[in-house]
Amino acid sequence: MFKLRKQLLIGVTALSIATMGLTAYAQTDGARKGPPTPEQQAKFADRMAKMQAKWHDDLKITAAQEPAWQTFIGKIKPVRPAEPPKRPSKEDWDKLTAPERLEHRMEFLKRAETRLADHTAAVKEFYAVLTPVQQKVFDEHFKQLEKRRFGHHGEHRGGPDGAPEGRP
Repeated sequence: MFKLRKQLLIGVTALSIATMGLTAYAQTDGARKGPPTPEQQAKFADRMAKMQAKWHDDLKITAAQEPAWQTFIGKIKPVRPAEPPKRPSKEDWDKLTAPERLEHRMEFLKRAETRLADHTAAVKEFYAVLTPVQQKVFDEHFKQLEKRRFGHHGEHRGGPDGAPEGRP
């Protein structure tokens, strides 16, 4: 009985902490609004140029590989569409039915899948031009990029067999 009461108290405390965090986030109206400013775009472009220069130097791209490098960089460069996809306002979103919301999400995922397929094809094409040593360097750079982009370290949750740790 005491154990159940203790677990309930812990659960209620965790729920209240999570609620406070969500409330604080909701009061900020999210991280940012609207498209990036020209200053943000310039800062991003500068970071990309530095990263690409480092990759180029670390890969030790030869003169024969330079055209493949330039093609690769051109294909992976993020391109802002002339007309960004239309997103419904919060009020319009609240009026949508569940199927309509899912349709919007599916369209977003289709665009994301297309971008990922193009990016994957560009990486495969460039990767085939690299020597085995360069491929290892590329793999390490890509792992670091994933860590920054997705916030994980390539580890899966759970033990070696995929089961949650501490459970049989």
